[in-house]
Amino acid sequence: MPVQQRSVATRAALLDAAIDCVVERGYAATTTIETVRRAGVSRGAQLHHFPTKAELLSEAVERLFDRRRAEFMEAFEAIHPKADRLDAALDLLWSMFQGPEFVAWTELWVAARTDPELAAKVLDVERRFTDETRAMFGELFPEETPSGTLLHDVGRDFAFALMQGVALQRLHPEGRRPASDYVDVLKAVFHLVRGER
Repeated sequence: MPVQQRSVATRAALLDAAIDCVVERGYAATTTIETVRRAGVSRGAQLHHFPTKAELLSEAVERLFDRRRAEFMEAFEAIHPKADRLDAALDLLWSMFQGPEFVAWTELWVAARTDPELAAKVLDVERRFTDETRAMFGELFPEETPSGTLLHDVGRDFAFALMQGVALQRLHPEGRRPASDYVDVLKAVFHLVRGER
């Protein structure tokens, strides 16, 4: 394998290992030593690509963004043309709060509160993800794209906030109401506001 390809592969292995470590052990217990072990690379390779834990995890945020964006795009493109667009959009949003990517993002987002270097990256990625999801909603609801409309202003952000809260609650799911109950109520509220039900 050429040196450049090997370098790219090593970098990707370190980032994936860091994300896995954050998911399984949490931000505080994620170390560069454990990341190196999981990635199956040398400590020297890690230091070459990411001299510090902060640099490693800042780049891991970018990798998470790429994963979440790819998942979102795939789900967006899979929406059936005859599906109820509002229900499909809310189901699509909810899909972004599932799985290990959400757990890793939550760990890094909370850690960014006291880590300025990590915070800069997290806030940048959050802004870009928000911009992209808003643009996709503009495609789903082209008749509602002017500023100030329900789904492109407060509505989308409200849905995100509610879903994030439900997803955080489900990190400890014992005895919790099924998440689908919340999503169904959210759908009903939006349909009522739009005068559809």
